[in-house]
Amino acid sequence: MLHSLTVFRGIVRIIVSFNRHTVSKMKIGDIELGKRPVVVGTVSTDFNMPADAVQQVDIMEIRVDMLDVEGISDIIDIFSSVKRRYGKPLIATIRSREEGGEREIDDDRRYRIFREVLSFAEVLDVELSSGGLIEKVSGLCRENGRMLMASYHNFSETPERDVLMGLLRRGKDLGARIVKIAVHAADNKDLSELIHFTIENRDAGIVTISLGRAGLISRIINPMTGSLLTYGFIDRAASPGQISAFEIIKHLRLFDPSYNEAATSRVA
Repeated sequence: MLHSLTVFRGIVRIIVSFNRHTVSKMKIGDIELGKRPVVVGTVSTDFNMPADAVQQVDIMEIRVDMLDVEGISDIIDIFSSVKRRYGKPLIATIRSREEGGEREIDDDRRYRIFREVLSFAEVLDVELSSGGLIEKVSGLCRENGRMLMASYHNFSETPERDVLMGLLRRGKDLGARIVKIAVHAADNKDLSELIHFTIENRDAGIVTISLGRAGLISRIINPMTGSLLTYGFIDRAASPGQISAFEIIKHLRLFDPSYNEAATSRVA
């Protein structure tokens, strides 16, 4: 990883010297987006971690499809407990099997779960490919003052630029404040393509991640070049190439002065 960091260090120096994004006053909870990298810690199994450890992440994502429980009341209890224990903004994700979910949950049940966890989760993440579900959840978010994140996952390739632009536009048309694009990188060319796409659309409200071994570095580079969020696991990896949130934090503190300043203030 450090070798890849060296390769892209020149790009980072240039981009960090730019003004941060001009995404209009977008916040998740009390976390303002676009001013510095924002780290999301994904959790699915261990909900009793020391608060001091979790304090380092900005936002927590609960992957419902990876939970050991299936009852809606049990899922609500987990969201309530995590919110009470850590006080972090929450992203509720119920990933479909087609886009990397661990178990199958039908759309009607996914909608019911989203509806029940609204009082705890500031953001609901739904796949662009989910058809009617994303339209229903978009309405749910609009009616309840929550944020919709429209997501796309491709585990085989990095699509062409026009395809990526089409995904971004479709997500925005559906009412998503944030469009998350996670695609497989076979090599540095794929990695560079997504970085350039991120830079070009840095004010559009996007999250970008290159998946797989070649894409590891994107979790550090992309949030410095326009991706509003970067994801790492807290207890168990949730996608190919995902690394620990604490590993991401360590490298961001090294390479991004604005992030290091915010992190130092948070610890103090």
